Amino acid sequence: MMPGRPAIDLNQKVRDLLTHTVPLRYGVDAPIRNFEERTNACLNLIKYIDDHISTQSVYRASYDRHMSLLHRMVLVSLVEAFERFIKETAVVCVDAIAPFTLDNRFDQFSPTGGSLAAQFNAGSVGKAMCESETWLSNQAINERFRHMLKPHFGDPWDYLFPNERQNPPAERDRATTLAILWQVRHNITHNTGVLTDSDARRLTLMVKTEVQSGNTLDPNLFDLRYVKRFLIETADHTNDRIGQRLADLLTERHQDDSTLFVPQELADSISGRFQQSLSINGFAGVVP
Repeated sequence: MMPGRPAIDLNQKVRDLLTHTVPLRYGVDAPIRNFEERTNACLNLIKYIDDHISTQSVYRASYDRHMSLLHRMVLVSLVEAFERFIKETAVVCVDAIAPFTLDNRFDQFSPTGGSLAAQFNAGSVGKAMCESETWLSNQAINERFRHMLKPHFGDPWDYLFPNERQNPPAERDRATTLAILWQVRHNITHNTGVLTDSDARRLTLMVKTEVQSGNTLDPNLFDLRYVKRFLIETADHTNDRIGQRLADLLTERHQDDSTLFVPQELADSISGRFQQSLSINGFAGVVP
């Protein structure tokens, strides 16, 4: 009698997946470049599939069903790449500001003792404060950046993604579209793309056009390309706004106390992180 197959310990097999990793292929110093790499990889995945599968040799209905699922996965990955960009940018800002401020500008963050302990080896106060947070709503992003980048004495900074009652007005359309993508990401992640009554109502109010409940989101390739283009343009614009505001804030701190830091060194550092030349108190940073 042949021996039976050994029992598989599924608990251990699931835990083993945490050992199956690859080195981070993106840089860690420039969030905007990391974001571009990630979004390009998302669309390249679909191109790779299309280049290697002939629709003439497969069942069209099966192909369409599988590609619909892949498109939803890619759509979520695009939005998550933007969240990661925002988080990495916040890390840069906290690391640049924290050594030279003692006020309440970081009170909008809520790291627990446990999350701080988990980041002990990160060697970065920005990572300790930002990595465990989620950045999946305009409101959360606004409040953290408004207080983090506020003047040393004065009111909070501008809204990055304002609603219809907030300033600056020129950013409201972009903010509304981003809010729609946050909701779409929530729908696919939590409801597999099935538009529940609740999802449909929320999206109807956002787009001001009826969204049918009970259907499943089925984004086509053009949808994904437009989402990618929107997010890249939004990331570039946001990168410029935050980078310039950070440089202005550091200029203010240096003018208050010129012994705090060497302006040329810090200008070079943040210019590299934001991939644009930023000036601190007249010292223009060099982008490597």
